[in-house]
Amino acid sequence: MIIQSFWSKPFLKNSNHPNARFKAGWLDEKYFYYSIALSCLKFKEHYSEITLYTDQHGKKVLGDILNLPYTEIHTTLDDLDNYNSNLWALPKLHTYSLQKQPFIHVDTDVFIWEKFPESKVNSPIFCQNIEDNYPIYQETLDAILKIFDFVPTEIVNSLYQNKKVLAFNAGVIGGNDLKFYKNLYSKALEMIHKNEHLFPKIDVGMFNMIFEQLLGHALASKNGIGISPLLENVDPNFAKLTNFHLAGFQTNYVHAIGYAKKSLHACEQIEALLMYEYPEVYKDITQKGLENSLWEKRFEISERRKEYLFTVYDYFRTHDINTLYNTKFKLNPTVKISEKDEISFLEFNSPQINEIEILELQDWENLVFYFEEAISTNELCKQLLEDEDIKQTYTESQLQEKVFSFILDKCILQEILIPEIFNDTNYTKLILSQNLTNSVS
Repeated sequence: MIIQSFWSKPFLKNSNHPNARFKAGWLDEKYFYYSIALSCLKFKEHYSEITLYTDQHGKKVLGDILNLPYTEIHTTLDDLDNYNSNLWALPKLHTYSLQKQPFIHVDTDVFIWEKFPESKVNSPIFCQNIEDNYPIYQETLDAILKIFDFVPTEIVNSLYQNKKVLAFNAGVIGGNDLKFYKNLYSKALEMIHKNEHLFPKIDVGMFNMIFEQLLGHALASKNGIGISPLLENVDPNFAKLTNFHLAGFQTNYVHAIGYAKKSLHACEQIEALLMYEYPEVYKDITQKGLENSLWEKRFEISERRKEYLFTVYDYFRTHDINTLYNTKFKLNPTVKISEKDEISFLEFNSPQINEIEILELQDWENLVFYFEEAISTNELCKQLLEDEDIKQTYTESQLQEKVFSFILDKCILQEILIPEIFNDTNYTKLILSQNLTNSVS
């Protein structure tokens, strides 16, 4: 059973704190609504039923106004109205504790293009990934250990035994050990109630990760409960989880975690993917959102940009990976490369804001020089593997994956690289003409 949760209290509380959840942490309100809609639709496509746990405000907006296609909507999160709005992980734990059958809770910024492996899902605890000594925990954990009146013994013992911080990421979380989730909620509440008078001395936003993910892992470890992660070897920056430019054809799981919610590139892709995959739903949500003043009209995707993205999506989703690796790309002719003080810069027209941006070329960004003439992923990899350092660092398949991701990032997100196959079409002439006009102006 797929479930999601939305607590409107932090969403509505105006705050500039980076770890608060005003607007659910998004760059703009509309991206939260587009995100939860796309997430709901993608999971419903693969699992047919999805239930939302929210409060009265959430039900009114997501159910009554936007009419998102949830199978059921429960307003159980009204029970948490007296809690600090910065405790945004608490409604998740509350929701886990209510389940009476095996479940998968998915955050509203998670998107899939295939079902999760049954071997992973049918576990006592199923999570996105294990976080092995991620630096993000340390500062808040140090403060808690120093300041709090009460820290669960499970956390203390885990730190002592492992000599490092171990946690699970709850972007997706669930399994069949329902007793564990009830116990986790109870332990988290105890930790909150016994220390809430000390909250002004800590970053409460970061505390959420402690009482959900770190405490959860420690509790599972103490009781010998197996944890089955969906993903292995996830870096602390979560870069591979936010590859929207590969969504739907090379990656089937995307999580707009943390900083991605403030990225206009990621936000634009969520809106564009909703528009591309579910055009009628997108049109309906946009109309209702604007009519009910859920957001203001800004950060609009132009018709030219939409046509470009949809053409690229169509091509990448209808060709196999070998064909894509042999597809040639070259620099958009509107791009300008210059050098100052032995540093190279690339000037391009941002397709999101229609303004000139300047990119300093460092490390892998210097690959753009290879695209002054049309070149494919395979051709570029062949040249790069002539370098002994690269040959020692990457296998051929690893390099192909890295180079292809770089190309698609520059193609889809920034339009710095253009697929050569489009060059002879009237459509491409329109794109280049528009970009040239923008560059001149």
